[in-house]
Amino acid sequence: MKGALSWQPQGSHLFVAFNTHLLWGDPLSAPGKTINDTDVATLMHQRAVAGYQMNCKDNTKIVAKDTRLLSLWTWLERIHDSPLKDVYFRGVYNIWTGTDKGRRASPGSSPRMADNKADQLYINTNTKNIDQRRSALSACGFDMTISGLDQVLLDLQEQEEYDKAAAWAMFNGLPDRAIDILSDAKDPSQGFQRKLISMVLEGCRGNSTRNPTWQHLCDLLIKELDAQPYLRAIFKYIASNDWTDVLDDPLIPLQERLVIALRFLEDNQLSGWLARVLDTVTSEGDVQGLMVTGLYTHGMNLLENYVDRTGDVQSAAFIASFVMPRKIQDARCEEWVECYRTLLDRWQLWRQRAKFDIERGKLMHATEDVAPPQVYVRCSYCAQTLGHRIVAPNVKSRDGKRVNVQASVSPSTNNRMAGKQKINICSSCRKALPRCALCLLNLGTPNDAMRQAIVTNNAISEDPSGLNMWFTWCQTCRHGGHAIHMSEWFKKHSSCPVSNCACQCQPFSE
Repeated sequence: MKGALSWQPQGSHLFVAFNTHLLWGDPLSAPGKTINDTDVATLMHQRAVAGYQMNCKDNTKIVAKDTRLLSLWTWLERIHDSPLKDVYFRGVYNIWTGTDKGRRASPGSSPRMADNKADQLYINTNTKNIDQRRSALSACGFDMTISGLDQVLLDLQEQEEYDKAAAWAMFNGLPDRAIDILSDAKDPSQGFQRKLISMVLEGCRGNSTRNPTWQHLCDLLIKELDAQPYLRAIFKYIASNDWTDVLDDPLIPLQERLVIALRFLEDNQLSGWLARVLDTVTSEGDVQGLMVTGLYTHGMNLLENYVDRTGDVQSAAFIASFVMPRKIQDARCEEWVECYRTLLDRWQLWRQRAKFDIERGKLMHATEDVAPPQVYVRCSYCAQTLGHRIVAPNVKSRDGKRVNVQASVSPSTNNRMAGKQKINICSSCRKALPRCALCLLNLGTPNDAMRQAIVTNNAISEDPSGLNMWFTWCQTCRHGGHAIHMSEWFKKHSSCPVSNCACQCQPFSE
């Protein structure tokens, strides 16, 4: 028996139609049945309802189970409010090579280091590009002094993350601190193991040679540490006195591997390693690699592969909106944004779609660039929009009509002109605005100076430019008036307040 299968857009109900029967149900209600975690449409819908937008801090909580997205949003949260965010948006690779937009990092665009050199963390002394390394470390969130890092390590110890604390000390050139952390670990289940590694680390310091027997024993011990990636990373370095194996370990977060490379590799080694990482994260569509590629050309290539691999157009739209359209113009970005806006509309998540447009406008400092106004109040005589604008003398359109122009005036000038500018006429053609159907006064909202004066002299301090004074009208008969008057009228009536108009305005407003 064959039937037509239909899935509700929100993904909560399944419908099957046969010749004479219609069956429906919730696929999640069956025992042991769950939507596959790879159902990206359902996942995007759930995240949208949960508030997944462009707030980096909130997003880290929503995507906490996705380690790659969590790493990305944590990075964006760290750099988004920085005065050097435009530098960091270029990514570590472009900061190092200077290939993006043809610029290289300069001392002026690098974070200021501590004046006390004794408090600065280690950076390869043979480098010829110290400023690029410092800018790249800052982009990774590791532009700390020794005292600053020590506080971070203490916090990790209080959280009983001894392995991570010791590894971070090693990654930043503080082996003595790593030994202290491992030897002082209070975890009874693995305390002996950590103390043993700290003893081995102490014994290997200053000895750059490793014999084959030592190497073989270390390899065996490394295999026993698969469930402890940070201890394994430390032991890999102990075994070979080289960071190469650690830099290629996928279990160590990319951000931390970047810190190792920026602190310890020679210039030519760093260039080669970053180029390989750039190719790898781009081809794999690994979003945590955006701190390497940046959010410009290389980053968009990475996001394209990410969307092709996962279908997560939601995250791609958010990330692209940080730099598009003001900083880059890319058709792929526009497609992701419009696709996601369309999805939200289909899911009837209009509030989320409107908020997305607003947030994008805030990032670009011009909401009209991403979500232009869709409703205008125009004069019925000259068709000019009505607003708080000053009519500059002798400024006319091609057809001879005066036009509204935005003028910048001083407070004294604004107060002087406020008395001359009437609030119930069109500022362009000077014709009276329509009358309220109930109070019969001309519609109009006071400009800012007059509004403030009214509020000051009003005993109840009611703002006359609030919703009560807004224009409101019926979309059918076009009659209307002040919002407060219309609201009071329709509490008791359903028909239009204008005589001889039979329009039932109230049912249309519900």
